[in-house]
Amino acid sequence: MILQIIMKRNSDPIIAAENAVGYARMAGIYNGAGFEAYFSYANEIDDIVSIISENRPDLVLCGMDHLPDKIGDVSISHNVHKWFEEHHVNYVGSDPETIERALSKAALKRRWEENGIRTPAFVFVDGASQDYGSALERLVSLDAFPYIMKPENLGNSKGIDEDNIAWNADKLEPTLKRMRSRYGGAILVEHYLGAYPDVREITCAMIQGVEAMQCMPAQISFLQPKRFHLITTNDKDGHRTVMSPLESKMAASFVPFARAAFESAGMRDYARGDFFFADGKLWAIEINGQPMIPDRWFEGAVQFAGLSEAQYLVGIVAAGYRRLRSKNRIAGSLPEGAQALLKGTVLGGF
Repeated sequence: MILQIIMKRNSDPIIAAENAVGYARMAGIYNGAGFEAYFSYANEIDDIVSIISENRPDLVLCGMDHLPDKIGDVSISHNVHKWFEEHHVNYVGSDPETIERALSKAALKRRWEENGIRTPAFVFVDGASQDYGSALERLVSLDAFPYIMKPENLGNSKGIDEDNIAWNADKLEPTLKRMRSRYGGAILVEHYLGAYPDVREITCAMIQGVEAMQCMPAQISFLQPKRFHLITTNDKDGHRTVMSPLESKMAASFVPFARAAFESAGMRDYARGDFFFADGKLWAIEINGQPMIPDRWFEGAVQFAGLSEAQYLVGIVAAGYRRLRSKNRIAGSLPEGAQALLKGTVLGGF
């Protein structure tokens, strides 16, 4: 079975070098499990076209949600999974509509509210509007202080820092204006949970098993204490956090909540979600619908479920394979090496 892995090269040379080591190891794991695995970088849709034409894969694992697509003299951002759908390419991961929903913090939270999944109270501030009056009125009326402000469509904690917390009504407008000038576009303003004394942040890796989503959580803590519980991009890139397993009582209540959040969002095959426990309750925050594996936090979470790096990487591809096989979209069996690797784990069985 031909497996094509496609990633985008990071613009930071240090991170790019670190990623290259991980990608080489990942390709080696897939080849060792019996796949005929190819790895390629892509920076635009034309690269995807060339890669698919050259290698003709049975299955694709792609780490990018969007790439530029040149149409004449115009370049548009094209959902990569949508391109796969349009060109009948089998791929691992969620459908294009679900990817778009996960990328929009507000759209995902609206879906959760519709389905009764607890998420912090929020107000969406449209990127096209320069008048904050109605948004300010809604926030004051909602009275869910303190608030944290986030760029609506940026992931990996980008644009999140202590300056984005509005502790009272007087701080709302200046904080909104600063966010808009710094990042532009739409802003999500939601109740900040980090001020609760019992706050705990939980990340959860999800891989679709034979019968159900396998939700594998881990608590994230700081290596050094911070004034406020707020994990920034610098904390992630600087490896300033540590992961630990949830105790059994917390895990027993968390896993059904996380599974409901992933299912409500429409996720399939694999994803990673961010959650909080605060004020005595569980809260859904956001979902990364297309983690660029190998991912440190994804791997850190699955290890507490007894999975090795090889097992979770192969398990992700196996999830996509099972889904496509059930729809007669893919021929042939999963390589014997892959099946043997997953046997006896939460992801085993075919």
